[in-house]
Amino acid sequence: MNGTDPSYSSVQPAQSRRAFTLIEVILVVAIIMIASSMAVPAFFRSFQAANIRTAARMVVTSGKYARNMAVLQQRQVAVFFDTETGEIRIVALERAGGPNLDAFLDANRGRARVDDRFATEVLREQSLPEHVRISQFNAPSRAQQVDGVYWVNYFPSGVSDSYSLLITDEQRNRSVMIEVDHVSGATAMRYDL
Repeated sequence: MNGTDPSYSSVQPAQSRRAFTLIEVILVVAIIMIASSMAVPAFFRSFQAANIRTAARMVVTSGKYARNMAVLQQRQVAVFFDTETGEIRIVALERAGGPNLDAFLDANRGRARVDDRFATEVLREQSLPEHVRISQFNAPSRAQQVDGVYWVNYFPSGVSDSYSLLITDEQRNRSVMIEVDHVSGATAMRYDL
């Protein structure tokens, strides 16, 4: 390896540099834009339906909780659906001579009579998401409604009143119909998304 060897050169060839061309970069950006234009609307629709799904879960879990508490505590429990305030209230109610839900409603609305002696225990309260309301309530007994407050009775034996209700998200025009079997507590939900 002396300086006379013609194959040896002190200057080494420049290493080739790898880089993206402008066309490759534009192509990648275009692919990303096309993929996001397909994914974003699907994500947005799913996000919009979140309120109605949350409200449906609230109703179903409230019923299951009320059923469990009625059986465990061996007393009548009622779930109140207030359409004015959007509240769901689970209440254990006892009165001398038996439960009296009308007295509880009167006391809640500020119309209690002096001779109404009853004890209530609010077990749980929650509010429906914003713009979501109960738009329809069906029960075998029409007496389960006073001034926009509907209720469902759960008994110590584990049975309840059968009922169905329609929850609507007025802002996004979505709804869900919830139907509950009185014996088994099985719930059927039909979404209109």
